[in-house]
Amino acid sequence: MQARRVQGGRIGLAAVFSLVFSLGCLAGCVTEGSFVSVQDLPIVAESQGLIGPRDVLLVSVRNQPSLSGEFPVGDHGEYSQPTLGTIAVAGKTTEAVVADLQSRLKDLLVRTEVTVSIVKIANVRVSVVGEVKTPGSYELTRGRGMISALAAAGWLTEFANGDWIFVIRSSGGPLQRIRFKARELIAAEPHATGFRLQDGDTVVVE
Repeated sequence: MQARRVQGGRIGLAAVFSLVFSLGCLAGCVTEGSFVSVQDLPIVAESQGLIGPRDVLLVSVRNQPSLSGEFPVGDHGEYSQPTLGTIAVAGKTTEAVVADLQSRLKDLLVRTEVTVSIVKIANVRVSVVGEVKTPGSYELTRGRGMISALAAAGWLTEFANGDWIFVIRSSGGPLQRIRFKARELIAAEPHATGFRLQDGDTVVVE
């Protein structure tokens, strides 16, 4: 398990608390809102090859060096393509981005041949707050789940309620609260251990 604690900077713990407070779901009030149990979610196979925030893309447009190069994807899942401007790519495959670029370039070039590849895969950033030993913001290898996040934060304290562990997710859509139980994670229950954290998730332990 690879995890790195993020110090200060762009995703400091103060910013995380401010965000969660504004959503009305920090630790003590999470249980008061609506939520869905991870048991009620389908077990989804891990998606391979999807572009994520802070990845680096290599875009090659044949015979067009001014349109080609390595481009970093921003925190909001977009990169800046010369001539075309901002391109949204997070959550897409490289094949989907190729089709998008070819469609955009067809009125500019007589013949468009585009290739896109991911040359650097970034970690995901998650925050862990509440009754854990070392709350904070962490970088995890993409594709990791709840056990990795809790382990990075030193696991639950003796005061934690293992039946009330939540992931708070707001990835551009409606806010989601997903409930976990520690005993299901420890027992490797498929729904609980098959869940994959996404960039920007917050784990709250009551």
